Amino acid sequence: MTINQMKERKHMFQKGILSLMALFLMLFSGCAELNYDKLASYLEEKPQKVYKSDKDVLMFILDGSGSMMERDGSGKVKIVAAKDMLKDISSQLDSNKTNVGLISFNDGCHSTELLIEPSNNDFDHVVTVSSAISPSGKTPLAASIRKAGDVLKSIDKKVNIIIISDGVETCGGNPVAEAKRLKSKYGIDAHIYVIGYSVDGSTKRALERLAQAGGGSYYSADDSVALDKIITTITDELDIKADNWEGNTFKFKINFDSGSAKLKKEYYPQVKQLATYLKKTGYAAELQGHTDSSGPKKANQRLSQKRAQSVVDKLVEYGVDKDKVYAVGFGELAPIATNKTKEGRFENRRVEAHIIKNGKMDISYINQANAKNVVNVKYADNNSFIGYYKVLDPYRSYDEYHVWMELYANERGYFSEYDNNRKLTKRGEESLAWDYSRTKHIISLDYSDHNKKPGWAEFTGRVSGNTNDFRLTGHWGNGKSGTVVMIRITQEELECMKKNGKFVNGTCSR
Repeated sequence: MTINQMKERKHMFQKGILSLMALFLMLFSGCAELNYDKLASYLEEKPQKVYKSDKDVLMFILDGSGSMMERDGSGKVKIVAAKDMLKDISSQLDSNKTNVGLISFNDGCHSTELLIEPSNNDFDHVVTVSSAISPSGKTPLAASIRKAGDVLKSIDKKVNIIIISDGVETCGGNPVAEAKRLKSKYGIDAHIYVIGYSVDGSTKRALERLAQAGGGSYYSADDSVALDKIITTITDELDIKADNWEGNTFKFKINFDSGSAKLKKEYYPQVKQLATYLKKTGYAAELQGHTDSSGPKKANQRLSQKRAQSVVDKLVEYGVDKDKVYAVGFGELAPIATNKTKEGRFENRRVEAHIIKNGKMDISYINQANAKNVVNVKYADNNSFIGYYKVLDPYRSYDEYHVWMELYANERGYFSEYDNNRKLTKRGEESLAWDYSRTKHIISLDYSDHNKKPGWAEFTGRVSGNTNDFRLTGHWGNGKSGTVVMIRITQEELECMKKNGKFVNGTCSR
């Protein structure tokens, strides 16, 4: 007998008991009629246990229906992405700020279960339990929200519920009514955040109504990258993560003496904390070293590289795979405080860890810094080009041909190519290799496919202009020579181009 059959049999048994109770009351109370639904509701609403929490609660409701075994827009299995997200975010939460609960269903209309109690602050337990979820069956969203209400109604702290679902109710319940019931009847200081994971238009509208009823917000996630960004945004706003975390950046409270790259022992615990996170999640990290503006720029760049490397060396000593961490020195390029005061200069002498997920990370502030510090290509280095670019063919219009491109440190990058507004890249975006020679002022871009076969284009040529707006010559995939223009763009324009839009006068049109 399967688990689902056992649960269905249990449900039928419970209905039989209710029927016998109803008959008993009718025979011995003289009542001619008895509201069966009211009796069932009364019995179902009685919790078997009263739950308490000593701090605010973050409750996840995770869709475990069969459709979560499908792939999202990036080709990743949705339940795998959701589990990765739980592993990631549980590794960032501060146990002094929040407890975490987990409700899920994965075996039919009566399969909703409380997997993690809301008093839990053992975040590793969340990872262990969620890893065992194996999607199948239908989508009892209403029952899951009702379960959340039953569990949380005795808790006198703030409650934030995050629902991750790729579908609508398929078991006959009314999730919107249950969300309203949770908000009004229980009097919980609760907000329901709903994430529609790779959903169609009608499903999106239904989930939007659910979020509205729950006094929260709705978010659309087309793929695992978007899901990660949304969870990061929500948890940042709720301020429930450890103080070192800001978005997907681990900001060490590590600073250095002037002119020194020595990592002081007092900072070792923070490095160890990051090492634990990286080993648990399997993610990589770019360690970015920075200096104040004292001294020559070239010397500062070398010093910042040494500072970043000192943290990398300690991470490796703590067991992190050496191929998962690397050091990049940005010199005095990206200060976070004024260099006019002693205190400000101290803050700028720092190292930050930028987490790399699926090969990508947030480089928006480096792009902004590079945009402000326009560099003639004669004096540029690899760091000068790091950022977001729009690539155009001067002999074709934007609609006829364009590319968006992200250039990362260590000669890594991503791009997507469009011809007559039709995306040519098979998986939505592809990786690329790039390099810049300071002595010859030559940049090379090779956007080939993952099989290392000749790609759509490869440009290796002398650069003219500055790092925000330059040209280079090369050849297309058909062997013909050509020229491309590369223009640095903002993150906002990059996101617009990723949606196959056109960014004009600060507005994205599609």
